[in-house]
Amino acid sequence: MKDDTMQINFSQSRQDSVLPRIKFLGELIARLDREYYVLNMPSVSDLEYDKLLAELAQLEREHPEYIQPGSPSGRVAGEPLKEFGELNHETPMLSLGNSYNISDLREFETRVLKDLNALRPPSATLSSRDISYCVELKFDGLSISLVYKRGVLHRAATRGNGRIGEDVTQNIKTIKQVPLTLPLDCDITVRGEIFMPRDVFASLNKEREEAGEQVFANPRNAAAGSVRQLDSRITRQRKLNIFLYNIASAPAIYESGEKEARIKTFERHSETLSFLSSLGFCVCENYSVLNGIEEVIEYIEKWDSLRHNLNYDTDGMVVKIDALDYYETLGYTAKSPRFAIAYKYAPERAETLVESIEIQVGKMGTLTPVANLKTVALGGTKISRASLHNAEEIAAKDIRVGDYVIIEKAGEIIPQVVEVVFSKRPEGSMPFEMPSTCPACGSKVIKNEGEVALRCSSISCKAQLVRKAQFFVSKHALDFEGFGEKIVESLVENGVISNMADILKLTQIDFLKLPRFGDKLAEKLSEEIASKKNTSLARLITALQIPLVGETTAAALASHFKTMERFIAANADELLKINEVGERIALSIKNFFENESNMKTIEAIFASGLKTISETNVSAVSQKLAGATFVLTGTLPVSREKAEELIETNGGSCPAAVSKKTSYLLLGENPGSKYEKALKLGVKVISYEDLLKLVE
Repeated sequence: MKDDTMQINFSQSRQDSVLPRIKFLGELIARLDREYYVLNMPSVSDLEYDKLLAELAQLEREHPEYIQPGSPSGRVAGEPLKEFGELNHETPMLSLGNSYNISDLREFETRVLKDLNALRPPSATLSSRDISYCVELKFDGLSISLVYKRGVLHRAATRGNGRIGEDVTQNIKTIKQVPLTLPLDCDITVRGEIFMPRDVFASLNKEREEAGEQVFANPRNAAAGSVRQLDSRITRQRKLNIFLYNIASAPAIYESGEKEARIKTFERHSETLSFLSSLGFCVCENYSVLNGIEEVIEYIEKWDSLRHNLNYDTDGMVVKIDALDYYETLGYTAKSPRFAIAYKYAPERAETLVESIEIQVGKMGTLTPVANLKTVALGGTKISRASLHNAEEIAAKDIRVGDYVIIEKAGEIIPQVVEVVFSKRPEGSMPFEMPSTCPACGSKVIKNEGEVALRCSSISCKAQLVRKAQFFVSKHALDFEGFGEKIVESLVENGVISNMADILKLTQIDFLKLPRFGDKLAEKLSEEIASKKNTSLARLITALQIPLVGETTAAALASHFKTMERFIAANADELLKINEVGERIALSIKNFFENESNMKTIEAIFASGLKTISETNVSAVSQKLAGATFVLTGTLPVSREKAEELIETNGGSCPAAVSKKTSYLLLGENPGSKYEKALKLGVKVISYEDLLKLVE
């Protein structure tokens, strides 16, 4: 990078005063965020960036009194909200009038010229070429209003009813493209559109479909649902983006040392877009200033095909008069401004025939119906297949083999069936029925309460083996170091393993059967297996991947039952005595152990020599905390994993939520809402030092 001011000395010693260092790091990280997320020109590596952010977070933990407004650490999600508050829009968020054909645009300009010329002398009459328009892409997402006070993000609100919106500030802070601080000391309210990029949408829906969750209909729904999550950690995971397109209130700029602000004014809307960009906001570069409505129409027609190549959804174009002094003259209707209009493209659809419906078994055991279609061209590609998602989707649209259907691309990427052409349905067609057994392995198909998907109940299903085996050896389960995803894939593809239990039987000779495998690596992996055959019951339960049973629930089950035999033999009543287990989880556990192939796999796991902690009688394990439950909150002197391990290896358990049954709240620095709830319920609060005394 040529600009010397951007050079970073990562070995710089900590300054004598902590406050200047915190300020320096905050400003630097904000600048690096803009380079990476807005300009797409990163100047440092991810590792170097992470080191800076970690140093800032550490300093702020040690000196919370020095945390600066708009600190980059504010992007880290906090405790989940109970509900969203309401915010009033000082300037109403109006919607635009829509047009669906070219004649509407010409009529719009006719009205504009009539209103403007009504106040002008005949000698100064305006013609079409005298009107300049700023034409922008119309993004298909969620409208948002961002309020900045003295250059720091103050509030973020959805459109709502145009006058009152939802306060989603905490969630918006997790979007990296939203600057938390501006390079200008000013008060300003800006408007934009939150959207989900198409590739992110496709990846998210694939994950949800494999997990048996309801897929999103389109990126707009996905973006709206993500912004309205009460847990902002989910919003952060969704990788949302934003484009800013309007200044709602003229910026009040504070000069250095001045108490009074000056108001910055603009002559043209296109100038405001350039100003927004200079402040570090993401402004879509695909806009143009054109003279006369005929140039606008030509531009709109050109983008009808170009927009399909973008990585975000557009459903039209926004046409605004560029000269701002005309806005007051033209005014507003009750719902929309008279100086702008939105042109919406007709959705591209095609009609085709459903030739057959087949069932695919995903890596998580989800059964997904897929329509095989008579090949048809749509959006520049040939379409011959479309996911039907689940049985409920098929039933709702009544899709049958032999039907003619209308298809379109969700998010311009994923083909989906929109509706059936019932007038063309052949006589004698029958409703489609999902299978009762897995087409990949023949095991019973189950549907967990609250889910839309059908799943194969076997952990030995060949269609699931790669994903199941990868998790089985992961750090969350049996924790076999060195077992990357590619190695597990190779073991399956080369027929070395046929179920998860086979992994525990692997020898150095088995690994040498794989392509490009050397003696040292084969020896290392075989030794790793041997060293991990003594494990905890909690890890084994997690490794089995019982639907709805995650790590926290597995730890609670292990703490309660102590042995695998007792766990397998437990009835519903005994399972429901555990805090983390509800009726859905209890039923899922029951279904899992009723599957014959699952029981054979468990038997094979133990036959391979694997033992759990309770069987190996590890001396480090005690029952000093037996029956006690600990909920953790805040930053502890050790990692959360180590604290939980200390509790669980001494007989205690670590549920996720505080309840009347909670024995202790283990309190760290900067606790969340769990602390307040514990006080209300009268739960005993202890420190990490107190915990050590309990086990010593």
